[in-house]
Amino acid sequence: MNRILAVLFFIIIHSTCFSQDIKFFNHRPTKNLHITVAGEGGLLSFNQEKLRLISFKSILVTKIGLGASIDSSFTKPMYGYMTIPASLSLCIGERKHLFEMGMSATVFLRINDPVYEFSVSPIVGYRYQPLKENKLVLRIYAAFPYSLDFSTYYKLKETRALLVPLGISIGKCF
Repeated sequence: MNRILAVLFFIIIHSTCFSQDIKFFNHRPTKNLHITVAGEGGLLSFNQEKLRLISFKSILVTKIGLGASIDSSFTKPMYGYMTIPASLSLCIGERKHLFEMGMSATVFLRINDPVYEFSVSPIVGYRYQPLKENKLVLRIYAAFPYSLDFSTYYKLKETRALLVPLGISIGKCF
């Protein structure tokens, strides 16, 4: 009986010490809310991100958002677009400064018209991700979709929705 209690006591002490290591590892904020100007979400988008820590030097980031864009022709009739950007990216780096790479998918829905376009793009960029909560998050990136009209570099092929491939995001982590 004493041996069983001793082994049980050892397991509890060991798991307590191990959980403190995990707790220290997970002290980075795991959610971001930010506004993105240009980029894969159209002209302006509001996004929510979830960060999953893989190791001390890598983070897996999932993002979903809602945005808006306009027609690139700038002629009558000018169409508006609602965008739904989503992405999965891997951030690599130490502490606050991270290199980001991943894939993004965005749906461009034309307002008051049954027309849409699905856009997939690789993402490469820089991310400033603070170690404490309620701090500023900054992200500068490039996302060149496969459906981009490469003769102009700012509109999509099918719908002619305006899309600037370089984007900047500013927000808050919590």
